[in-house]
Amino acid sequence: MNSTYHHLKDTKKEEGQKELLERNLEAHRSRRWLTNSIYVMSLLVVVLCFYFHVPQAAIITLILFLICATSEILYRALDKKIELRLKRIKQEKRKIIFKENKS
Repeated sequence: MNSTYHHLKDTKKEEGQKELLERNLEAHRSRRWLTNSIYVMSLLVVVLCFYFHVPQAAIITLILFLICATSEILYRALDKKIELRLKRIKQEKRKIIFKENKS
């Protein structure tokens, strides 16, 4: 009985982690508008800099491009990290089910 209780407790904990990761991934993907707005604002600033002949327009463009590239890399890395953790939890659950079915 004790081992069954601990098994059920562990199963509930894993399900909770899986649910939490799925919600985090969904919330993360729904925040895509934030990175898109950074790109739009950057493009607008670059166009205005060249339109008004700002002396350092090329430097501003380069800096904004680096900011956009960095934000995209960070966004994708976080997305991938959450996906991999979720995948790992699902694989561990499959292993447990497979072991139970074998016994």
